[in-house]
Amino acid sequence: MKKIGIGIIGAGGISYAHAGGYLQIPDQAHIVAVADIFQDKAQAAADKWGAKYAFADYHELLALEEVEAVSVCTYNKAHCEPTVDALHAGKHVLVEKPMAVTAAEAYRMVQASQTSGKLLMVGMKWRFMPQILAARQFIEQGNIGAVYYAEAIGWQHRGIPGGTFIRKETAGGGALMDNGVYTLDAVLYMMGHPKPLTVSGRAANIFGHSPDVKWDKSAFSVEDFGTAYVRFEGGITLFFAHAWAINFPEQWQMRIAGNSGSVAVHPFGPEPRLRMLRGGYSNLQDVTPTELPDGSIDIAYEIVQFVRAIREGGPSPVPGDPFLYTNVIFDGLYESSRLGREVAVILPGEY
Repeated sequence: MKKIGIGIIGAGGISYAHAGGYLQIPDQAHIVAVADIFQDKAQAAADKWGAKYAFADYHELLALEEVEAVSVCTYNKAHCEPTVDALHAGKHVLVEKPMAVTAAEAYRMVQASQTSGKLLMVGMKWRFMPQILAARQFIEQGNIGAVYYAEAIGWQHRGIPGGTFIRKETAGGGALMDNGVYTLDAVLYMMGHPKPLTVSGRAANIFGHSPDVKWDKSAFSVEDFGTAYVRFEGGITLFFAHAWAINFPEQWQMRIAGNSGSVAVHPFGPEPRLRMLRGGYSNLQDVTPTELPDGSIDIAYEIVQFVRAIREGGPSPVPGDPFLYTNVIFDGLYESSRLGREVAVILPGEY
């Protein structure tokens, strides 16, 4: 069995999770090279992972014939260029979430995948959560009828990060893009990606410049709180909200209502983490299964799906084109917040 040669672009914290995944399947993949704008970081990572090469310029990594696929683990605003360049260089790509910081960038990445014929996968590990897989299947089978309302909520009590995450020039966005993307993408996936039409939202910096914080307040230039009301084709509406810090208890939930049932996922509790209801107005019943599909939100599981898709020539486990809907909603939310009104959104390529 020929091993797939892997390159890792970006040697920050998340790259170590990707590398750990590849290192767990040494019979299928091996890390050939690491690139980071800081040569010493690239070299340290290469030494740790047993990679032959370390570069400060990722283009040198892409020039290696031994590299067949790459993980793009840079900060958010540097996801697009390495991904596009890698695809055009004939490499398969697993890019960390969010796919891009704008819908225009995401569209470039999708086009590069289509043009090159190489696999593009977004590192959205929640797509493999057993509860989400079960809920999507339940909805696909028509069990909740016509979907008309959904919620994607993540209230973190105290979870503001530091470093590149709080700087707009590197992160592109704050809490909404960093962790809000998990609930938003999961709900869109479970609903089968209905087309967004309008967004009304607010993104705000509530705690970023508080006097009692440890991060560099002068560098904090993204939102730590945001809410949105999204309208979709088919009369579906969505309430989306996320905060890195809010004066509520921690709460994460995704709920989808149809005219003959519903699904609810609470990924971190309280139990039950999954609830499915089916029936009419007077006979609604809990039909939550006791057994769930195989899956995991461990990044190592995501890596296995990526490598398997390459080896088997299959489709991307998390393709980029549906993820455009997520980026379109982010674009609309930030624009709505700036203008103070609802805005219409248009998918790239449909202008």
